[in-house]
Amino acid sequence: MNSLQQRSTVWRHLRLTAALMLAGLTAARAGGQMTFGDDTNTSANDGPAFFGFVRDADGSAVADAKVTAAVKTGGAVVTTTNTMGIYKFPGFAKSINPNDIVISCDKSGYKQANVVRRPNAAGDMTDPIEVECYLQKD
Repeated sequence: MNSLQQRSTVWRHLRLTAALMLAGLTAARAGGQMTFGDDTNTSANDGPAFFGFVRDADGSAVADAKVTAAVKTGGAVVTTTNTMGIYKFPGFAKSINPNDIVISCDKSGYKQANVVRRPNAAGDMTDPIEVECYLQKD
């Protein structure tokens, strides 16, 4: 792994850590509990997790947006964003190619404008994959 790939991996982990810490602090202040689970793969069958933010055209977080992770060969998993617009899907089976998972977002009164998938380090099939989803008002 070259130094550019190492820096990219470090920044991806820092963004994920900061986002999860902020999400936990927000939930704690609201009197609730929010857990995303462990980001380390504890099973040899786990592929990378998917996480990211849903934002509007101004870059503001969109809470309670529906985020779908659809597998190109069929099937999908749905979650919603928290108050900070953060979502996370745990790792899919290693038999599913991460490139065959398509992330989309939706919320009443909005339409999907853009989806940005951050590249993984070359050959790293366990690092969480960050996917930003942008909505714009109808």
